[in-house]
Amino acid sequence: MKSGTVVLSTARTPFGRLGGALSSLVATSLGGDAIRNAIARAGIDPADVEHVIMGQVIQAGAGQAPARQAAFKAGLAKTTTAETVNKVCASGMLAVVYAARTIADGDHDVVVAGGMESMSNAPYLLPGARGGYRYGNATLVDAMINDGLWDYYFDEAMAAQGARVAAELGVTRAVQDEFAFRSHQRAHDAHEAGNFAAEIAPINVATKAKGKIVVDAVPVPARERIPVLAGAGGGSVWDHVPPQNMIADPTRYSPYVTGDVPYARVDRDEPVRTDASFETMSKLKPIDAGGTITAGNAPGVNDGAAALVLSSAAYARSVGAEPLGEIVDHAGVAWDPPYLALVPAMAAQKLLDRQGLKASDIHVWEINEAFAAVALTAATRLGLDPNVINVQGGAVALGHPIGASGARIVAAVVQQLRRRGGGYGIAAICSGGGQGDAVLVKV
Repeated sequence: MKSGTVVLSTARTPFGRLGGALSSLVATSLGGDAIRNAIARAGIDPADVEHVIMGQVIQAGAGQAPARQAAFKAGLAKTTTAETVNKVCASGMLAVVYAARTIADGDHDVVVAGGMESMSNAPYLLPGARGGYRYGNATLVDAMINDGLWDYYFDEAMAAQGARVAAELGVTRAVQDEFAFRSHQRAHDAHEAGNFAAEIAPINVATKAKGKIVVDAVPVPARERIPVLAGAGGGSVWDHVPPQNMIADPTRYSPYVTGDVPYARVDRDEPVRTDASFETMSKLKPIDAGGTITAGNAPGVNDGAAALVLSSAAYARSVGAEPLGEIVDHAGVAWDPPYLALVPAMAAQKLLDRQGLKASDIHVWEINEAFAAVALTAATRLGLDPNVINVQGGAVALGHPIGASGARIVAAVVQQLRRRGGGYGIAAICSGGGQGDAVLVKV
């Protein structure tokens, strides 16, 4: 990856539990709110955003072009292009990577990238219904499991594979439970210390107006920007004024409401357990008989979104914006599909080798806790003390809305490096199908 892409801001929603505080909001509304807050934090003109890339895994039933929906809901201009990325759990990270590449290549100056997921709103599918049923029963398929949590190649839950791989690699149940307990402990402490304030943008979820977010002012669509080289001066294919009834009306699609509307304010990650204990976790039954992965040492099923505003260094200088950090490089790897536990370390090592760095040169490590065993395996493979990984807690405690987590951990690295005064950080993640990705950040 060419260097030169800077991070102007980060913002994410709190993460919610399945059927919890954010369950009334669809993924594109969560994504739109993360985008809106990221742009506000960057302090730039929303009209300057040229492109949006958002990850989303469970897209069935979400409607056309989810990233475009999120961009419109955030109040971006109709001329802002958008695309949706699906690389399972790495989707949000890949959105950031693709944004950095398009900026470094000179295609855009400002791009918003991130990820979104509402696992609470994942639909059930009815395969074969289009052709009709002649005889016998039909089966509803859970899109959340089928598209997000199930291994296609081995036809089994990823948790079952994770348990077998943990056994092969010698990661015991006790070690997993201890790490998971510490994840909750660290997440709780980080919330209490206010460390998530730079990451989380609180959200006011309307309690009676379902699907709505209560705000002081509904975003007004940003002014459109016609490319100069495409004929902004007039007399070109861009000369078109649509009738009013052909212009998208925010009152029809906006998730926002104003005024005296009852709401519940959500400002913390809902899955974090303040009552977590090692003793309690050790008593939980394994998800699969004889396995070591439980509901306690695996992440939950969650809702949430995260977004970063990225730009060229030249743009940041031109508007007087202070970059939070720089996206330095990315590495991706692939291995046998069951081995999710191995690929984050593989991707991180590939990144270190390319940059001529050692693991000890990295000051902040965020390795997504697809399971506690994944982060533990990465620590072993990279020669790291597990205590230096995910010091604010990870997905086991914070939640894992699969399309958003990759963006969350990149943003978390940026904000942690800012608090420590600079340095290098790596965010690494595995994804279904046996792929791994890692991003190097410098502050």
